[in-house]
Amino acid sequence: MGKLLAENYRRLFKGKRFYIVLAVIVGVAFLYALLFYFLNKLASRVNSGDLEGVEMDMSQMKMYADSLLFSMKTDMPLLIGITAGMLIVQDFRNNTVRNKIIIGHSRTNIYLSNLIVSETVMLIYELAYFVAVLVFGGIILGFKDFPSEDICINLLLTLPVQMAMTALIVFLCNTLKNVGGFVLAITMPYIVNIFSFALAFLNKHEKAQELVREAIPSLQMNIIIGSDGVPEHAVRMVIMMVAITIISTVGGILLFNKSDLK
Repeated sequence: MGKLLAENYRRLFKGKRFYIVLAVIVGVAFLYALLFYFLNKLASRVNSGDLEGVEMDMSQMKMYADSLLFSMKTDMPLLIGITAGMLIVQDFRNNTVRNKIIIGHSRTNIYLSNLIVSETVMLIYELAYFVAVLVFGGIILGFKDFPSEDICINLLLTLPVQMAMTALIVFLCNTLKNVGGFVLAITMPYIVNIFSFALAFLNKHEKAQELVREAIPSLQMNIIIGSDGVPEHAVRMVIMMVAITIISTVGGILLFNKSDLK
């Protein structure tokens, strides 16, 4: 396992893709902060009457860096998939996986090493965005409530969701073993959100609708982001995400052990 991890980390940090996506994440945080800054300037000019002919009450529209903390949460799986997912798919395309098996590595260890490296990518990208928001958002906009207890807890609650999403990305890329799996992995959250309208059919069963929203990672992320405080069923939501991570990992390992590498 140690050698597999060392090789995967070497490939990860040697390639340009990891750093390009990292730069994009930091750049997005900076651009968001600038956008909010100029919107605040516009609101200030409207409120002071500097813009002739514009009569709007924008006194409640001042934006702070607090909201930036959650702005990239729904798009982070896409960026994680671009780096981690493609790393896995390239292993299959280059027959690297077959070579690892030939020299004695087990399929289980190969899968787990891919998962560990992918989860590492997720943590690095999440940390990079958080630090970028603290720096750029704090300097350009300032914070209003952060670090309040509710915001800190909700930030922590997003990590199990990202962990589950990353595990599903590894599952799809490792199971399909091709670019199709990679594309499906990075678009999965958006596909789920598109078809989430189907929950309307459960409008007479509020409990079932609530459970479905909490059980699907991308929908649970929407609950956390849209919550004014800590979600009511926070513990249950974390358990669901841990369960998805474990089930997808065990299922992925079983399928990988039975698959034929052509």
